[in-house]
Amino acid sequence: MSAADEDEDEDDGGREDEGEEAIAGGRDAKTMTTMTKTIDGDDLSEDERVFLSRLNVSLSIEEAFDSDDAFLLLVEGLHATSLGERPLHYVPFVPTMFPRWIPNAQALFLDPPAGLLDLALREVQLNELRNDLLPFCRTLGADVYGMPQRLSLIKQDQRQLVKRVEALGDWREVALELDLKPDAAPWYYWDNIDNLEDALLKLVDAFWFEETDGDDVFWYNDISGALRVTPPTDGDGGGLDVPVMPTMGNLMEARRWDLHHAVVLHGGYRAVAKELGWTHARRIENRHLLSFDALREEILELVEDESLVELGVRPGQLPCASQLEEVDREDLVKFIKIHGGFSAVARRLKLEPSKSARVKYPTVTAAAKALRAFAVEHDITTTMSPRLTKRVVVFVPSDTELREHGRNDLRYALRQYSPHVIADVGKMSLRQSRMSYVEARAELRKWKFEVGKRSVFLNWCKAGNKPWNMPAVPQTYYAKSGDWVSWEDFMGRGESER
Repeated sequence: MSAADEDEDEDDGGREDEGEEAIAGGRDAKTMTTMTKTIDGDDLSEDERVFLSRLNVSLSIEEAFDSDDAFLLLVEGLHATSLGERPLHYVPFVPTMFPRWIPNAQALFLDPPAGLLDLALREVQLNELRNDLLPFCRTLGADVYGMPQRLSLIKQDQRQLVKRVEALGDWREVALELDLKPDAAPWYYWDNIDNLEDALLKLVDAFWFEETDGDDVFWYNDISGALRVTPPTDGDGGGLDVPVMPTMGNLMEARRWDLHHAVVLHGGYRAVAKELGWTHARRIENRHLLSFDALREEILELVEDESLVELGVRPGQLPCASQLEEVDREDLVKFIKIHGGFSAVARRLKLEPSKSARVKYPTVTAAAKALRAFAVEHDITTTMSPRLTKRVVVFVPSDTELREHGRNDLRYALRQYSPHVIADVGKMSLRQSRMSYVEARAELRKWKFEVGKRSVFLNWCKAGNKPWNMPAVPQTYYAKSGDWVSWEDFMGRGESER
């Protein structure tokens, strides 16, 4: 091993002074660089043989200086890393490390203990290996990753990574040096659902992502869909009032096959969610409203809007469903129901429930009368049959028709009292109503057909005689309920009547 000093000697008489000056430079923390190479007689070049031949004229370091102070020299290794860089080693400048030197050649001979020069190289190799392993690591928590298993890497055609790990030592020891959690859980570990719960909570925590919107910073959880303006806390289950159960896709994305098998062991994702009392992952918009705090903020912000006064909402009142739908906030209606309903949410927010819709139609008679008037006004009717045009049938309005005309009060009334009750009280009909088999047969027998055939029925329909609520294909319709007998029975006189 040799190190080149920066100073040049002008004559032989100053060699000893130059050596002392080089040593003094080391005492001033001056960095010296040496090139290291294994001394093997069979591998040496001609220049190296000449250099070693001069070892006989080298001097002992102990003869050159007698100080007990130790200094560090920066030595550059011979073996480059995969990135093309040579690791740097700090070596104590002591006679036991540098036994001899040649002052006029400005050279130091380094005799390090076994393994000393491998320390820096190992650190570089570990850093490179960790970067290459991260894409295959399991996500255990926020900035916490698990060491991939050897078999898993082999299955993914990553044998070179396996060799690099094994070249550095035992799999578990290398994992600890890489700051990766080894898979040390015994086979019975997941039998305890508490262990599974802890692991799932850490996984949900790992799915928080920091986002920026201009100058605003917020955090979004990719599993629960929750949004926060403050940094999330560990174990919050995704930022909602109730933790959200991750899906199989979430576990696969985090490379947590061990957790997937543990979930299956306990009955599957729905069974585990039920056992833990967690919310199922839902594919709905505005998932952040699953958090009552988020729902509170949006409702309180909405009730301050002066436009609600026109809908009859007084200050300090929680708008009813129809009033929220009037301002296109069906999402609030949905999540208010999830949090216990309008009365429960109003109590928690210390607001008075809006009673406007209930006061307007306090009885089913009043609601039915208003709905019938709406249907007549907007011609939601039909004739009894194409021939009987003077007989008009009034239909119960649909929710879509009421909404298109801005009648959320009637929408609420229709939900409060069932459509069947409204139709009966208001003497209206439901569009989906159809005659029973007995009613349809009685209607047809009024015509006293001589024969009962399908062709006769079709001609009768084409003539405009079929009532609106008689099935167009009676054989198929009544066969589903098991009432169909035959065309002869349906149109003519049955066997018992002959």
